[in-house]
Amino acid sequence: MRNRRKCRESRGEKIIESIGRNLDLPQDALSGYARIEICGNREATVEGCVGILEYSDSSVAVNTGKLTVRFCGCSLTITEMQDSCAEIRGIITSIDFSN
Repeated sequence: MRNRRKCRESRGEKIIESIGRNLDLPQDALSGYARIEICGNREATVEGCVGILEYSDSSVAVNTGKLTVRFCGCSLTITEMQDSCAEIRGIITSIDFSN
């Protein structure tokens, strides 16, 4: 019974790896990690966003499933939120990662 479960999990992981290779995605793109694109200190885009944990003028915390990503700064706003993508704008002074 245990071997069957391991075999199914292994087969599922191989399928995900194959999809990632065929779509030319980074290795971690399909494994629950977020992709974060930062443009200077004024804009950040988080792909793989599961939800917003905190939202204020000085702090935005985003849940990405495996990590919490916190943007600190001033005049922070979420300018776009659709599907699993959030765009944060303002003056970003720091970014913290936690489990």
